[in-house]
Amino acid sequence: MTLVLMLMLLIIVGAFWIIYRLNVKDIQSELRKNKMYEVEFMTSQLSTQFEQVLTNTIILSQDQSVRGYPYILKFGDQYAKYEMKLTIIDKLALNAASTTWKNTVILYYEDEEETVSSDSSFSFSSFMPPQQGLNRWILHMDEDGKGYYSNVMRSHISSLLIEVRISLENLVKMMGQYVSGTPILYDASQKVFIQTGTEFPEELLQYMLPRINGDSGTLSVNEKRAEYLINYMKSDMLDLYFIDAYPKRQYIEPINRNNRLFLFAVLVVLVGIMFYTLLLRRQVQKPVITLRKAIDRFDRGDFSSRAVDLQVNEFRVLGNSFNRMADNTQMLIEQVLMGEIEVKEAKLKQYQAQINPHFLYNCLNFIQSKASIEDYQAVTAMTLHLGSYCRYINKIEQPDSTLQDELDFVEHYLHMVHLRKKEIIFEIDVTAEAGKYRLPRMTLQPLVENCIKHGIEPSLRPGIISITAKEEDSCLLIKVKDNGAGMNRDKLGAIRRHMDENIISNQQLGTGLRNVNQRLRLYFGKRSGLSLESAPSEGTCYRIRIEKEAEAYSADTAG
Repeated sequence: MTLVLMLMLLIIVGAFWIIYRLNVKDIQSELRKNKMYEVEFMTSQLSTQFEQVLTNTIILSQDQSVRGYPYILKFGDQYAKYEMKLTIIDKLALNAASTTWKNTVILYYEDEEETVSSDSSFSFSSFMPPQQGLNRWILHMDEDGKGYYSNVMRSHISSLLIEVRISLENLVKMMGQYVSGTPILYDASQKVFIQTGTEFPEELLQYMLPRINGDSGTLSVNEKRAEYLINYMKSDMLDLYFIDAYPKRQYIEPINRNNRLFLFAVLVVLVGIMFYTLLLRRQVQKPVITLRKAIDRFDRGDFSSRAVDLQVNEFRVLGNSFNRMADNTQMLIEQVLMGEIEVKEAKLKQYQAQINPHFLYNCLNFIQSKASIEDYQAVTAMTLHLGSYCRYINKIEQPDSTLQDELDFVEHYLHMVHLRKKEIIFEIDVTAEAGKYRLPRMTLQPLVENCIKHGIEPSLRPGIISITAKEEDSCLLIKVKDNGAGMNRDKLGAIRRHMDENIISNQQLGTGLRNVNQRLRLYFGKRSGLSLESAPSEGTCYRIRIEKEAEAYSADTAG
């Protein structure tokens, strides 16, 4: 039922998303048309203002005073020259005031090397004619973003150049009246953006720079922080583009608000349905799942598994019945295991209390043979090792020991073997920290004995037994390895199965290994134990794993 509700929710959200995208697409199309009309209107205003300033300047160049000033400069006295210059300056100032844009007109009389302008900084300074081309609007801008547009034309009086300068402040002021979007100007000839107030992100400007061409167009720009709809149009008078950048979120946000309200209403309905579904789940599905998990854990061997927290009466009755069955089963299994453990420990103590007669006979025979040929050094070595070996075995009252004590015991055993069979050598590499770990007594000796008896002796070649131990993040790893005959896959599998059996079988295959594995698990938990790897003619490797967190809580000999 929950999946059906989620599927319904996905269908509703998917349909709503398609409708939302269609609405956004239609609104964006209409907005693009409206914004293009506004851009066209602002571009025409720009062209009109430039044209008006240029037309007034051309009319002014026809004025009698402007045309007659060269004659006064040649033939008039100083007073007439000064009076005529003031008259022209007044007319230039009146011309500048006749338009809404602040502008400056400069007259350059080349033959007379005279400059006249409404700006006194030009009228009473040295003669410096402009260097730009004629009849073109050229942008002059400094590093601070301030500057002006200038247009130089030649009058019908060949020696007169007329320069018109329009400050960029006029354009910025005009752009400030544009409130429908975010305006910016771009001079294509200079490849310069003219900021009109709002600072545009540099990434946005760099994206637009190579894409603005032709007379008009539209761009959709995805900048890191926002998405913009860009409309632009070129002025008729000069290479100046008016650009309008409109953030899409300004028209998408109202739609999103309505969408959120609709989704909220849908979610309220779905929450009500899901609440009823969860109530059913709590009353039926959850108790069934709890009971099923408890049964699965019990089936996998976790006999402590119980069904708890069952609130519904019917399921509580089922859970109590399962718990009583689990208690009885666990009690019976524990009784069987405790009996097995007691038998196992009794056998171990019996094994510790006696020395293998055949091994003892071989050692005494070695001593007798060496004594007969007066090899007292070998006799002494065998006697000392045999004494230490017997002393360790007969400490029945101590159920466990350190890894270092076990290694010392095994080393005595291997020295005795080496004295009798020089072709068998051994290597021990254990760190001091690893040697401090405690483990059940007689854990390593059965493994070493297996290496000799079932590995090296049947191979009829020199043998090497290596013992290593090292700490890892969560456990201690002990490895006992030989280079003997090894075993095939079938025999290896049979031994592994026998090692993991909970109940003792009549099969005697790998009994010593099984005892070691079971004792390690009893002491340190199920995650610890013995494993082995082997292959024919490649030897056998026994691995002991002891979990660190379990080492501090190791069991006693009674389990």
